[in-house]
Amino acid sequence: MTEFDQLFTAALEQIIRKNLGDTTFHSIQNRLFEKYGISITQSIKEFEKLDSVLTEFFGHGAKGLERKFLDNICSIKSKEDRMEKRFTILNPSINQSILKAFSDDEMSKILNASIVEPWTISEILERLNIPKTSGYRKINLLVEEGLLIKTGHEYTENRRSVYKYKSLFDNVNIDFNNKVTVNVQFTPEVIKNSTILQTIYDK
Repeated sequence: MTEFDQLFTAALEQIIRKNLGDTTFHSIQNRLFEKYGISITQSIKEFEKLDSVLTEFFGHGAKGLERKFLDNICSIKSKEDRMEKRFTILNPSINQSILKAFSDDEMSKILNASIVEPWTISEILERLNIPKTSGYRKINLLVEEGLLIKTGHEYTENRRSVYKYKSLFDNVNIDFNNKVTVNVQFTPEVIKNSTILQTIYDK
């Protein structure tokens, strides 16, 4: 699982249930538990397993369904280099998470500053001059929302391992003309490691 997949998990589960109906949804959920011992929520985080079960049910049509599910969350502005794809976020709850983060001065600073290189929490707070109390709370919120991702770790002087964090995005553009539109570009690392994108677009 990558944090990209975490960002989309709740929205995807709702869309899958809505598109397939309760009966089929529960049948798929039962098969996932029988085959892998996991829930449908966990299978979205390990998307290749959900893909396997959907293929059992729908054969070659599974890929079309998966694309339909994802198309309800975002649209992709295609470029020849898939690592340069830009996404327009369509799901209201994901849009709200992104808008909330970038409308907060401290969270916006954290996301923008950690685009180029990953930082530890201590480095983030120190370099951006953010108070520890609010800083820890906001970093935890960004991680929970899937907007700030763990990427590697380093050792402190007393040999304690601490995580380093990096923004999920390379670029975010929020357009307020007529209606709010959120366009994002994920880091190449995120796109490369996303089980959702790899399963849907690489097969």
